[in-house]
Amino acid sequence: MKMIHFLRLAMAAGLLTIASVATQAASITLKYDNNLAAEGAPTGRIYSSYGTPNVYAGEFDFSTSNNTSGIAEWDDGLSAFCVEIGTTLKTTATQYTVNSGVNLMDYFGTAGSHINRLFSNYYDDAQTSKYNGAAFQLALWEIINEWPNSAYSMTSNAFKSDYFSGARTTAQNWLNTLSDTNLATGKYDFHLLEAGNSQNLLTVTTASVPEPASLLLLMTGLFALFRARRRVR
Repeated sequence: MKMIHFLRLAMAAGLLTIASVATQAASITLKYDNNLAAEGAPTGRIYSSYGTPNVYAGEFDFSTSNNTSGIAEWDDGLSAFCVEIGTTLKTTATQYTVNSGVNLMDYFGTAGSHINRLFSNYYDDAQTSKYNGAAFQLALWEIINEWPNSAYSMTSNAFKSDYFSGARTTAQNWLNTLSDTNLATGKYDFHLLEAGNSQNLLTVTTASVPEPASLLLLMTGLFALFRARRRVR
């Protein structure tokens, strides 16, 4: 019984070590290159409590350096959407804190479930043209700034917009579906990038499976526990 107790403590300590490493703050330096559509993103005016600026809408493309996130694909660059319209994007090299595997509900409240559905069902479409990329950004802004206080509308309420080369119609069509609980979710892992002097950004990677190191530790511990129990018998 003492051996079993020891093994349980060892397993717990190992899991706590992994958890502590995983929760250490990671960072990455981003330098804005352009909007992901190389031919130029649609422009228009947005209206909110933060003012009425003329802006580009679409996914940002960044060069990266000093990547401590452990996400190797970011070593070659990163694309992300703006989630903070009240702050200007800093285009020079800027260090961001990386919050990986975030629960969207913790950051965006009940709007988080709609953001999950938006990405899981329409992010692939957003990659196909600059107009769809703009529509996706407009829809994301609408969710963050409207839900759950108002129905989604690109032309009224707390957040609205003009122009954007017809992207608003696509955004509205996507938004109209997001209350459907049968829509797919969980296709991506979400990463919130935060900087005190620049816009916060949201990016995704393909949904991950448990890390091999964690699985190996758990399997090793269970095997050792099984053998110890056999000896006791």
